[in-house]
Amino acid sequence: MTMRSSENGQLILFLQQLNLLLDAGVSLERSFRSIGRDSTSKLFSSFSTKVAEELEKGSSLPEILNHEARFFDAFDKALIKSCWQTGKLSEGFGQLYDHHRKKDDLSEQMKTAFVYPCILAVSAFASTVFLFIFVVPRFETIANQNEVELSLISNLVFLLSNFLTQYGISLGGFILIVLSLILSPLGLTIRQRLLLNIPILGPINNSAEVGKWCRSLALLLRNGIPIHDALHLCADLYSFDKMQEQGKALASQVEKGVNLTDAMAATGLFPDAAIQLSRSGGDTGNYDVMLDKAADFLTADNARKVKSMMSFIEPAVILFAGCIIALIIFALISVTMSLNASFI
Repeated sequence: MTMRSSENGQLILFLQQLNLLLDAGVSLERSFRSIGRDSTSKLFSSFSTKVAEELEKGSSLPEILNHEARFFDAFDKALIKSCWQTGKLSEGFGQLYDHHRKKDDLSEQMKTAFVYPCILAVSAFASTVFLFIFVVPRFETIANQNEVELSLISNLVFLLSNFLTQYGISLGGFILIVLSLILSPLGLTIRQRLLLNIPILGPINNSAEVGKWCRSLALLLRNGIPIHDALHLCADLYSFDKMQEQGKALASQVEKGVNLTDAMAATGLFPDAAIQLSRSGGDTGNYDVMLDKAADFLTADNARKVKSMMSFIEPAVILFAGCIIALIIFALISVTMSLNASFI
């Protein structure tokens, strides 16, 4: 079951609180019990209390979490199990907190970057439609009543206005149906292909997913998870089905004896810098360190790409909207001037 964004935020807070309590020397049972009493989330309060009760009965934490698929996925459970076995549970929850926080921060950065351009585009579209449907027809009526000779631009604007007035509802309905299909579970494949193949945006999404994969694999390897298991767990972390398939194929290749770096290069997903850092990690036996560096490199590169894209999109939306509105205003001024000339 996928968690909502609000629950994901609660999970991050839960992991932070648990790490702080364990790091301060509070026992695991008391830590869960304390969070159960203080949590403002009914779900996490109930979950923490339940875990505390099961721990007091003698159950191990990995066994308990195996029944809690809503809050912890296979990646989280594998990491917690490894830390439980090595006795580094406090450190493990701290790492898990950093892992989820960085994933959430990356997701929020991507969303925030597109909020302003989307608001700008919707506002410009609404203003333009309003002018075409409610303002332009009045000037057309006046021009027809006074038999004003219209310019080419005025004719074009009036033609567009008539089209929107007559077919606007049908066109809007068609667009809503298409968007509904794309955003529905039935349109998942189409939506994912669009997000991965759209110019500029596609490489950004790919880079963000690969960076998440590198950081997750580094975390699992650092905690002693066998590389074959770690690769299968990380493959499931991709947000796109196609990339999940490629991640699983990569894991299968490594199981057959192919070098990790060569398998990464064969997927076509990884930039050359990430491959070179991975190769360096393989040569020195520090895959986890170098994969972390690759994730940092991809995150920084992604931030630069997003900033560059926004610096292009925002002026482009403003310029396009400005040109359309200027065209309408010019057409209406032309009609007004022609009317004035006819009365002289």
